[in-house]
Amino acid sequence: MPSAVKNLRYILLGLFAASSLAAFGYEWWFVWPARKCEARRAWWDPRDHQCLTPMPIWRITGRLPTTVVTGATAAKKP
Repeated sequence: MPSAVKNLRYILLGLFAASSLAAFGYEWWFVWPARKCEARRAWWDPRDHQCLTPMPIWRITGRLPTTVVTGATAAKKP
């Protein structure tokens, strides 16, 4: 019986080590880059693992933004 307990101890130690490495790998691969990206105020794309800078629509269309019309000011116009 002592050999079975010894084997079980090694199996459990191996499972603990594997799960610890898996948790560290998840943090390293997914969480740390996302936190660094969000600290830069950029957008994190989890599918492609990329840190992307938001681009305003006026850069794509070429039309410069004019004054912003809100609902309150639009209602006041005749």
